[in-house]
Amino acid sequence: MSAHELDHLAIAVPAWAPAGPVLNRELGARWGGGFTTEAFNPCQLAVVDDMRVELLEPSGSEHSFIQRFLDHHDGSAAPHHVTFKVADIRSAIAGAQKAGIEPILVNLEHPGWQEAFLHPRDTGLGFLAQLVQSTTLLDASAEQLPHSTGGCPWDEQNTDPVRVQLIHGVVEDLPLARTVLVDVLGARTFGIGPAPRGQSDVLGFRWNEGADLVLSQGTAIGLDAIGILPAETFWPPGDYPTDLTAQLGEGTGHPELGIRIAALRSATVPADS
Repeated sequence: MSAHELDHLAIAVPAWAPAGPVLNRELGARWGGGFTTEAFNPCQLAVVDDMRVELLEPSGSEHSFIQRFLDHHDGSAAPHHVTFKVADIRSAIAGAQKAGIEPILVNLEHPGWQEAFLHPRDTGLGFLAQLVQSTTLLDASAEQLPHSTGGCPWDEQNTDPVRVQLIHGVVEDLPLARTVLVDVLGARTFGIGPAPRGQSDVLGFRWNEGADLVLSQGTAIGLDAIGILPAETFWPPGDYPTDLTAQLGEGTGHPELGIRIAALRSATVPADS
């Protein structure tokens, strides 16, 4: 089994706004659509190459898993999962099982959005991984018919979209995370440089489409930063700077998102080269 795309980062937020306007201002992200369900309310915003950030808002129901997640984080916004697109969800599930990982929350009933999740306790990734075979842009299921919210619910500014080059996270066991990402999710790996103080290693992972994932080994487990570049710039693996994690650490924290956003430095090649 092989994922072909890191499709989007999903962030749990108390409310779409003010998180959405922050993404619009900092990333130039444009409203891609949203809807409400009994359990949660998702919306997505798109940047360069249709890379997306998803905001997950609690529905107000006592059964809202997003509200439980937020409560676990003291009511604050926090990254919830990363979504990987796969060509064959059943093959993806079988591949995970062969690696000793039993997918959870498997839903194959909706033809436009079939999904399964890999729990971080089984993968060592420090975040929930969603596997999706999809013909739609937003999460949907047969049991929860979406109610579209229509147009963008905030005043969207005409900020230039940027490229989300990478998502960074910290894991406790980088070799285990590498095995899962390569053997189960089909990533290609690349080295970056020396790790910062308190972390023993750092490694990059790439798919055919979407952002890269960069993981450092350490103790502050979880996704903590988004690295951005100008829209016309793209970093091949060999062009990653050795001080990458230091640059990410200099990014600006956004409590509306529960993650830092860092404008990355170092001139590289045009995206279409």
